Amino acid sequence: MSTIETLREMSEVWSLFSDMPDDATIGVDLAALYLGVSVKTLARYRQNGDGPPYVQYQSSESKARNQRVNYLLGDLRAWRNNHRVSSTMQAAQVRGLAFTTLKDFVEPQPFWADSSDDKIIEHILTLPHSISKDCLKNHTCEVIWISVEEALSRQWRNAEERKIWHSIFRETIQCIILESTSQQEKHEILSNLDIRH
Repeated sequence: MSTIETLREMSEVWSLFSDMPDDATIGVDLAALYLGVSVKTLARYRQNGDGPPYVQYQSSESKARNQRVNYLLGDLRAWRNNHRVSSTMQAAQVRGLAFTTLKDFVEPQPFWADSSDDKIIEHILTLPHSISKDCLKNHTCEVIWISVEEALSRQWRNAEERKIWHSIFRETIQCIILESTSQQEKHEILSNLDIRH
């Protein structure tokens, strides 16, 4: 059973989180659900050191590398609150979605999609928490991993949300073209200078 299906079956999960004290310890699966990220993303946060603090117990006799990881709910709340944003563009920058190369647009990204009409709802990491909760409750919503390029080739539920991603895509391509043009002009000038000497 997928994590989303598990969460949907637990209809009281959101009230469970709100009723839990800050010092409650939760496992990786619930921590990922609480933050709205995948378990793999949470593992990457731990590896890179840019995620929420976590608790890991290791026995002095144990040689195992993968010890159980837990999180304190208060740490997750604080980390999540420090990543609040007021716009999709700001969210993209905070979440490391500030695109600089064409390669960035072909890497798989998590998007919410509605399986009933095959429309993209929004990038999962920039969607407001309230809409994410609605998506989790809606059985036709699913998380799909596709590139931004592919997402832009599909229909979106909200044209304004798609417009934001379209603008990011266009601006990045324009910057790349300007940089390439600048480099070409530089090479031509240097080449002409070499010919004269």
